[in-house]
Amino acid sequence: MTTLLAALIGGGLAIAGAFVGAFATDRRERSRWRRDAQLRVSTELLSSLQRLITAMIHLAYLTEKPSARPALISASPAYREANAGWNSSTYAALLVSSSKIAGMVQDLDREVDRLLARALEKPWSWKEFREERRLIGRLAADYLNAVRAETGWSPIPIKTVWPWDETNAL
Repeated sequence: MTTLLAALIGGGLAIAGAFVGAFATDRRERSRWRRDAQLRVSTELLSSLQRLITAMIHLAYLTEKPSARPALISASPAYREANAGWNSSTYAALLVSSSKIAGMVQDLDREVDRLLARALEKPWSWKEFREERRLIGRLAADYLNAVRAETGWSPIPIKTVWPWDETNAL
């Protein structure tokens, strides 16, 4: 009888241990998946932001501006493609991000809209439109460092993603 009771208790403890081990492993895997997904979508978000800004730069230098957004879409296939990529990457980032990071994504998106409106206002010089892009470079650097912090990496000492911005001096 004692042997049977010991076997039942031992078996029960083994099953409980297996459940605890499976739960801990599952939790680590979910955490790893979330971190990897966050890094992947954040990389895509910053890359698509760069493609969109490059397309906006070309629009900013035009002497004749499209009069409305539908005309903009047909006038610039590069902008259309970059904008679609930006929208897709913002949705992906919002799906896997914390509320803090999601707020930063929305701040970047608002700045993208402001920058596009400015690009279409007039023909810009290279220097003038670079100045207009200063804020989005700072927002992108804040986003980059916040994502690094959330995924367990230390921040990097940058105030902007633009190497030409003197505020980046270390």
